[in-house]
Amino acid sequence: MKKIFYYSLVFLLVLNSFQGYSQTKFKGVVKDDREKLSLFGALVSIKADGTSSVDQASVDFDGSFQVITTKTFGTVEISMNGFITKSIPFYGKGDESTIDLGVIYLEENTVTERDIIVTTSSIDVIKDRKTPISSSTMRNYEMREKASNKDFIELTSQMPGVYTSRVGGGYGDTRMNVRGFEQNNISPMIDGIPVYDLEAGIVDWANIASMNDVASSIQLQRGLGASKLVNSSVAGTMNMILRNANYDKGGFLYNSTGNDGYRKFVGSYATGLLQSGFSANVLLSLTSGDGYVKSTNFEAYSYYIALGFKKKKHDFQFKVFGSPQWHNQRVSDIALSTYIERGNGVDDPNYKYNSDWGYLNNEEYATKVNFGHKPLGIFQWDINFTDKTQLSAKLYGSKGTSGSTNFSGGILGLSWDYFVDANGQVDLNTINSFNSGEPTDLPFYGVVTRSENYNGQYINSIWNGDQGNGFVSTDTGISLLSEITNQTFYGGIINLSTQLTNNLKLNYGLDARKTVYNKTRIVNDLFGADGYDPDYYTTPSFSLNTNNTALPEPLLDFTKKNLGATPVDYKYDAKIAYLGSYAQIEYDIWKLNFLAQGGFNRQFIQRVNYSLGNYAESNPGSDVYDIDNNTSNATSELPIDGYNAKFGVNFNVTSKHNVWANAGFVSRQPVFVTVYSGLNNNVNPYYKNEKFKSIEVGYGFRSRSISLNISAYSSDHKDAETPYYSPEDGNFGTTSGINRVNRGIELDITVAPIRRLILNGTLSLGDWKYSSNAIFYDLRPGSTTPVSTLYINDHKIGGAPQLMASFGADYEFFKNFRFGSNIKYADKMYASPSLERYDPAFYGDDFAFKSPVRLPSFAVVDAFASYRFRINVTNFIDLRLNIDNVLNRKYISESNTSYQTNGVDPSDVNGATFNENGNIYNGIAGGNNAFFGLGRTWNFTVRYEF
Repeated sequence: MKKIFYYSLVFLLVLNSFQGYSQTKFKGVVKDDREKLSLFGALVSIKADGTSSVDQASVDFDGSFQVITTKTFGTVEISMNGFITKSIPFYGKGDESTIDLGVIYLEENTVTERDIIVTTSSIDVIKDRKTPISSSTMRNYEMREKASNKDFIELTSQMPGVYTSRVGGGYGDTRMNVRGFEQNNISPMIDGIPVYDLEAGIVDWANIASMNDVASSIQLQRGLGASKLVNSSVAGTMNMILRNANYDKGGFLYNSTGNDGYRKFVGSYATGLLQSGFSANVLLSLTSGDGYVKSTNFEAYSYYIALGFKKKKHDFQFKVFGSPQWHNQRVSDIALSTYIERGNGVDDPNYKYNSDWGYLNNEEYATKVNFGHKPLGIFQWDINFTDKTQLSAKLYGSKGTSGSTNFSGGILGLSWDYFVDANGQVDLNTINSFNSGEPTDLPFYGVVTRSENYNGQYINSIWNGDQGNGFVSTDTGISLLSEITNQTFYGGIINLSTQLTNNLKLNYGLDARKTVYNKTRIVNDLFGADGYDPDYYTTPSFSLNTNNTALPEPLLDFTKKNLGATPVDYKYDAKIAYLGSYAQIEYDIWKLNFLAQGGFNRQFIQRVNYSLGNYAESNPGSDVYDIDNNTSNATSELPIDGYNAKFGVNFNVTSKHNVWANAGFVSRQPVFVTVYSGLNNNVNPYYKNEKFKSIEVGYGFRSRSISLNISAYSSDHKDAETPYYSPEDGNFGTTSGINRVNRGIELDITVAPIRRLILNGTLSLGDWKYSSNAIFYDLRPGSTTPVSTLYINDHKIGGAPQLMASFGADYEFFKNFRFGSNIKYADKMYASPSLERYDPAFYGDDFAFKSPVRLPSFAVVDAFASYRFRINVTNFIDLRLNIDNVLNRKYISESNTSYQTNGVDPSDVNGATFNENGNIYNGIAGGNNAFFGLGRTWNFTVRYEF
């Protein structure tokens, strides 16, 4: 595949040979028509066919510009946010002439789309000084410049209210938090299509990690968002807009290198809109590296193909985007004291330490791997009946697979601490020896030899634990399995947009979708055993040299020959279908813009269980997969309704000042794993819709040198639910009645005080806390305490800083050479332990009634330098160096535990506290699990544009 990739890049380069070199130079000055001030930053474009730009230049601080083109006819287009675009036609011979256009005055227009222009009504974007919603936008060139070797989602950390964490540091594993809400409350959308996981409520960034290469822009709409669909968003909508096939003609080759073996190659070419009406846009990329954290290697490919046809009233777009990838991960919990132990042992933690790998037969072996490929296909047909009425129809579909590896099984009931070598890595050789019946020296037990457990063979099985039926797995062997999701979804959106009067615009549409998630497990590695039997259970036994009796006898002889070919342990389908409708009204009068939107959808949820075997027949609470009895058992379709409504108003006080407000509510259906409470067809009796209410007000200011936005919000989120899951037990419990209030203020400002200097800053101040106690329901059969109160009322919500600020500067020292830096500061961030930890019956009063630990504040400095030079009139080379965390600051990016410094240290057999043991790091108890932010990283990029 790599050869195909490189040949494709060469092909793209050859296309560059078909370029012309005769040129015409246009120059002039751009000013506004009222105050006669220079419009610094206005864009001057040469358009040869009326749509696609072939040459561009930005207006300098004094208002002057010059742009060179090889085209002999077309238009010169001058555009700027907040002003009406002006077009000047030209026709010449291309004989090295210079045309002075003089002073060009642009008329102010308070109703323009800010940063994003779309031609279809099925994609919802914020319109500056009109749409009453808080938003931030990244355009393609900004993503291209700032991406470095970050995950693209990390670029949003410069937006107010947004916090991102690399979590374990794996490729595509970045976690995003908006206004104190976890990312499962954010709705990611590609070209207006929701890509939120309806089965588990997760957001999978890894499989769209190359989005910054193919998107024309990404807009984060905070709060209610502008989407007309009844989607999953309560905290914000991430609107990722793909490039159309008729994107500007031209292409580029991109080569990047960075720390820890980072490499990236990208090639792209677009035909622009041809006279025949056809167009095409193609992109290929390859990204790989060793990973900043130890054993987090990765490799990802990406492809994007867009084909278009535009003629008169019709515009057809067909797009296919995919990104097959695999990456090693760090997902296991690591205590601060362990980081220090693997560092200098005193006070300097090794924040690259990763416990999720080891050596097997002297070769490095990663035990946590994520992989997947879930391509998305889109067909869009826009019919412009008139200038005021458009019908947009969109069909889409995806079919792919994703998964991740996990250990399963056990040895003599020992914890994982017994299978860690002297270097802190997984002792795979010991596991392999035990599984295969070789003598193994284990702590506490001494030399142990596993006995054959079926027909003279060593058969691994699932770790059963105590299910209340008297069976406890103590020597089931340890296997490496993959949890696999085979995903299929398809749907459509149809939207009618019509301008009923000069002041009134209506959008009405239907949204339908069918999704099937097929969930199962496969075996990756038996580590020396002869087979795997998901039906095998052992009785409690401490007689180590006596064969344990399988109850019942194994039904599946899963040999090494079919590793990965057969589903094991469980297999089921999660089916979710929905049909929704919506309406949106925009009414403009005088200086006022009104927006009202409402929608309703009904989901149909069904579970199809293929996990019926002999053991399951005699134990109805179990779902052990039996390949010899692959029958299905389907539930009836469970209908659940959801709806939303929102209203907003914007008032343009003057041409520079505007104020706005919005309010709304959402009733969101629970995700599939909340409705079905385990690896069976039983329905969770406690599920209910989540309720979300929000009100927000804002102010905006625009002038020739300042752009400022400030907003205040208050959000009430009620009846949220968190399921607790294990691969063996399914959702063994659930926390219901999670209520919270998130309030805050956000500010962003951009200033151009002098020529060539741009300053920007953001400020986010939040007050996020739980507004009631919650309830934990233990759903396991025979539980002695099925209901517990979790004392979280008035506790701070963790996972993101409640105070964030950033300041950046970008200065052009001389023509085409720029240098910039940005500092990010974070404070008032709290740990985010699982809420069931606040149950005093299980975890004690010391933990349950105390607020989460406040983590140390931190500041991180990033910097860049870039230079562009011209090869000829149409070809450029861009050079850019990005350095993130320049000062190599070590900081805790998140923690999922909340041990107090005066609490008992679990590692101390005498019950001493963390303080008494000196087990403290930066004011935090050393027993707390944590992930560190990445230290200094760098990236150097060469981009050839033609």
